[in-house]
Amino acid sequence: MNQPTPPHGPVLLTPLPRPQAAHRLLVFPHAGGGPSFYRGWGAAAGADIEVSLVQYAGREQRIGEPPVPDARAGAAEVSDALRATVALGDSRPVALFGHSMGAIIAYEAALALTDVELSALFVSSSRAPATVTPPTGPVPARADDKILSHLRALGGTPMSLFEDRAIRELYLPVFRADYHLVDTYASRADSHALSLPVTALWGTKDPTADGELTGLWHATTTGRFRHYAFDGGHFYLVDHLDSVLKLVREQLTGR
Repeated sequence: MNQPTPPHGPVLLTPLPRPQAAHRLLVFPHAGGGPSFYRGWGAAAGADIEVSLVQYAGREQRIGEPPVPDARAGAAEVSDALRATVALGDSRPVALFGHSMGAIIAYEAALALTDVELSALFVSSSRAPATVTPPTGPVPARADDKILSHLRALGGTPMSLFEDRAIRELYLPVFRADYHLVDTYASRADSHALSLPVTALWGTKDPTADGELTGLWHATTTGRFRHYAFDGGHFYLVDHLDSVLKLVREQLTGR
């Protein structure tokens, strides 16, 4: 496996530090997404939860860095950053929340973080690994027009970004890399089952991940599995953020 490029910008951002909070939540963005999309989560999560946002290579403060080649490389990068905070004395339990592509990377991070206390995994708008057929050969990169068409269908991404040629040339390589990461992903045959609680969330109008495909996340854990549907599409969580974070609080705090 290719080794991840050493990061030049921070992998984890904590816009609203809450060192006294009993719980930590790491949020893994969707394909093409960055921390700014989730910046309001820290305030909305409540005083008991400190929210850190994953900043993938190739965007925002890490715009000059090449994107990671695959999901496991992305998970390794985040895992190393999290272990560094634990080494500095932060021993609070950590929950992982991944949306869309972020669910894949969060899942791979959960598999890798056997030496860190994890409290829960939340996977949003993502089909379960068991539903993904492993590629049998090289996977061609999606054409730009196919990527843009898919983004338009999902919503959540301001398409005006791509009207300016300079901005288009800046952002499209990130989307190409992220879509290729998703298209080439398959869980390993030797992946062990998690023991932590897993919660799958999905939008009832999402064309990419329906109730059946998200429900199969139950096979990834021997722990408690929960499954919740929300009215909306792929980015249902924009309109249902309070309800989503209520589920997170209930799982982490028991309230």
